Amino acid sequence: MPAGVRPLAKATACKCHTPLSGVPDVARNVTLFFHVARMAVTMELHFIDVGLGNMTLLRFPDGTTWLYDCNITEDNEDAVFRYVRKAMNGRTRFHAFVCSHRDADHMRGVKKVHKKYPIGEIWDADVPGTTTDSPQYREYMDLRRQLGSRVIKPRTKQDVGDVTVRWMNGKGDGLSGANDQSIVVKIEYGGSALLAADTTHVPWRDKILPNYADAKLSADILLGAHHGSDTFFNDPPSNEYEAHMRKIKPDMTLLSVGRNTDGLPNSDAIRLYKKHSSGSSNGNKLYRTDQNGNMKLTLKKAGGWNLKKNQ
Repeated sequence: MPAGVRPLAKATACKCHTPLSGVPDVARNVTLFFHVARMAVTMELHFIDVGLGNMTLLRFPDGTTWLYDCNITEDNEDAVFRYVRKAMNGRTRFHAFVCSHRDADHMRGVKKVHKKYPIGEIWDADVPGTTTDSPQYREYMDLRRQLGSRVIKPRTKQDVGDVTVRWMNGKGDGLSGANDQSIVVKIEYGGSALLAADTTHVPWRDKILPNYADAKLSADILLGAHHGSDTFFNDPPSNEYEAHMRKIKPDMTLLSVGRNTDGLPNSDAIRLYKKHSSGSSNGNKLYRTDQNGNMKLTLKKAGGWNLKKNQ
């Protein structure tokens, strides 16, 4: 079912509720507004422009709020927290900080986040990162010990209200390094889904595709791997591996990327992401945070999704 960018439901949908007889008009309107506010019917994912790194804020319909990675620097701190305040929309804490893997550009500034929006617990794959001697790594591990942690197990799932969360990759036998053991997560709601591929490539062939049916692999939106690196498609390095993209078959791919000296995003990766992305109803196949800014994805309970750029 090709999904497209569709307008959000209008507020007048609340007219379907049964009128409250015997209650003054003003009180009835206040009661109805409060009821609608409490019963959210959308799942929001905010992809924040943090340069060469990743930071995704997840607002679940039941009030749960997670932060998936962060990369807060002296240069972007003010802008990032302005957007976080807007995206939180009155929420005051994160129930969990999910660290996809322990590299600095995926956990930098986590203590600053905790100071402004207290974090309940830290979740990761329990795999050492590649920057273990960095101040960002030591800061992250210190906060992890303070708050307590949960180890995400691959090929498990959990429900957050009406949202299904699939943890598709993590620490695994036969895998080496933080990148291939990074967390791959899929968020499903109302028949639509986002899949975040993080920095993986080998696990798709050996650990992910063999363990999931096609219906569990497909996603409307793909958060592309490793800031648009071609490593997602190199397996072995001399070949272009595309089997995973044929299973995911997204409408659109998003890349979290910023100024860098590594040539990211890679032109071949962009070509392959566009090749396997069918496009939104407006024909858009790929958005990048360095070009399209902060992005807000809404998954709707009634079905369909809406993606807004430059938020």
